[in-house]
Amino acid sequence: MRTALTLLIALGAVLALSLTACKKEDNSAGTSGVTDDTVKIGLFVSTTGDYATFGGDTKNGVDLAVEEINAAGGINGKKIDLKFQDTASKPEEGGSAAVKLATQENVLVAMGAVASGISLSAAPVFQKNGIPMISPSSTNPTVTQQGDQIFRICFLDDFQGAACAVFARKDLKKEKAAILMNQDDAYSTGLGKFFKAKFEKLGGKVVAEESFKAKTSEFNTQITNIKNANPDIIFVPAYYNDVALIGKQFRSQGVDVPLLGGDGWESGKLIPNAGPGTLDGCYFGNHYSQADDREVVKNFVANYKKKYGEAPSSLAALGYDDVYVAKKAIENAGAFDRAKIREALANLKDFEGVTGKFSIDENRNARKPISMLKIEGEKFNLVRQIQPGEVE
Repeated sequence: MRTALTLLIALGAVLALSLTACKKEDNSAGTSGVTDDTVKIGLFVSTTGDYATFGGDTKNGVDLAVEEINAAGGINGKKIDLKFQDTASKPEEGGSAAVKLATQENVLVAMGAVASGISLSAAPVFQKNGIPMISPSSTNPTVTQQGDQIFRICFLDDFQGAACAVFARKDLKKEKAAILMNQDDAYSTGLGKFFKAKFEKLGGKVVAEESFKAKTSEFNTQITNIKNANPDIIFVPAYYNDVALIGKQFRSQGVDVPLLGGDGWESGKLIPNAGPGTLDGCYFGNHYSQADDREVVKNFVANYKKKYGEAPSSLAALGYDDVYVAKKAIENAGAFDRAKIREALANLKDFEGVTGKFSIDENRNARKPISMLKIEGEKFNLVRQIQPGEVE
């Protein structure tokens, strides 16, 4: 999901920390991380710092899944012993957390992170130590390119951007699009690029491309330029705090065409910050919908609300699914053995998760649908899911 953290910082940390990890190679063998009664599974996400909300939601989903699994007898009779490291919203902390989980806690499997910069810092450590790592929500394509131990269960930015274009052209029948993106954010510019390429391939025309700098609060120039181009839809691949401001300013200038965005829109603060009715009739893509009527989704939403007193975000759902994917891989492996678990992950097919039914492809990425949601009042209502085959 979130790729806004600086990848250069993460890559700078990779070399030093992977060299540190090289000093200990025996973790790759056999049944590391297992006792008579427990199996150690690691989690590294940010529960402090700028992205604490994202990491906190993920950990809530993970904790709920661990609680359920342990109450049902664990994994092949062993309870999950969750080992957690807070990465404090800093890319370099991903590598430090990975070293601790790999060499001190000696985990069997690791889960994390949300931000791609943190995952990129951690991945070489787990790769060198032969520990399967499963990211719940790092969407940058390079994450799983770090090695054959690195997996993810979320869709990628290239799929998400293209799927939004398919939705705009085929479902909404839009012909002229404008794009407004954050020039300082790789997530935003990446989605903009992928949307434009697919929208034009499908016969649409991008009539305006505008950008803004991080922490911008006034968008008058960009909105005026877009208004003059007369689009029938505006793609805004940004995070909810920017989207709320942008939506209000578009409407104040009389631009009433629908806005469309990606998973960065999802937040309980989006509608309150934008104001009642501001974003009605707008759309965004997301990892799941609470309105999905599958039994696995209904049970998850009910249990999450009971435990935490609030509705679960997509990050909570991805964290929840991450644990059950690890469980399934260990069970399919037939042993608490990292090499066999890695093979089981690589061959995972038709996993029925809260965030959709998916398989792991040859690049260790999840092949799964995106849920297109419509904003109506304070609700995000499911329009439909777009399958990978519709985008390719």
